[in-house]
Amino acid sequence: MNKTRTNQFRMFLATQETLDSNSALWNGIPVMLSSKNDFDELIQRIAAVNEKTMSNSKAVTADKALMLKNLIEKAVTVSGILQAYAAVTEDVQLAGKVQLTKTDIERARETDVEALIAPVIDEARKELVNLADYGVSEELIVELETTLDDYKALIGQPRTVRNQAFAAMTLMDELFDACNDVVKNKLDKLMIRFKFTNTEFYSEYERARTIVD
Repeated sequence: MNKTRTNQFRMFLATQETLDSNSALWNGIPVMLSSKNDFDELIQRIAAVNEKTMSNSKAVTADKALMLKNLIEKAVTVSGILQAYAAVTEDVQLAGKVQLTKTDIERARETDVEALIAPVIDEARKELVNLADYGVSEELIVELETTLDDYKALIGQPRTVRNQAFAAMTLMDELFDACNDVVKNKLDKLMIRFKFTNTEFYSEYERARTIVD
């Protein structure tokens, strides 16, 4: 990447980090989840293309500890919802499959984190029709999957780009245009609601959206 693109990409990453750190405030909004998932997929693809086209450049630097923190929050939240559903339906088998705590993940080896979280994702998708009243949607599950993929990428494991809408995009110009479109025409506008309801979050988002030269 040239300097202009690098600065812009850093803005994308800062925006992604801000949204991840405040996911509890917006992950109940389906259109916000969908837009954030598109944003995450495009960031993954930009990083992948950059790695292929610039073999001597380092991959995108990210804070692994922060990524793990975000992953834990999302995984434990979905696990908790599934445990509540299992209790209501008296499904002891399901409860055993999805029991997961923050400590479980923190104490696990990096390479074992996926094995802990995968059953939660699998069971959430199996029970998706029954979990609507509990606030679980396909978008919420994809958000967890994407964060898990991002974490896996940081520890050197292959990641999966799930959004087929962007699968054909291989040129940086296309990817940056698409990413800017998601940010400017979707996320920026969806964030307006927080300008009045959560000024601290909105201000943090505005700072993240600033491109630093």
